Amino acid sequence: MKHSKGQGMVEYIILVAIIAVASLGIVKILGSTVTRKLTQITYALQGKAPDARSADAPKVERKHWEKRDMDDFYESAEE
Repeated sequence: MKHSKGQGMVEYIILVAIIAVASLGIVKILGSTVTRKLTQITYALQGKAPDARSADAPKVERKHWEKRDMDDFYESAEE
């Protein structure tokens, strides 16, 4: 009975871990679908896509995600 409080905490941590792993799996499976739907909604709200079903997410260019530092500060400002 002395360790029942610790046991409850361990069970809670295991439950949270299972939920986190399941959530990651669902996001991985449904990620492209969710992205496509959000893109359709965005285009529909902007009035840019008359047929929102055919909307695809815009391509992400390398300059949007590559690591930058102060060495190329002026070069990136000109783009």
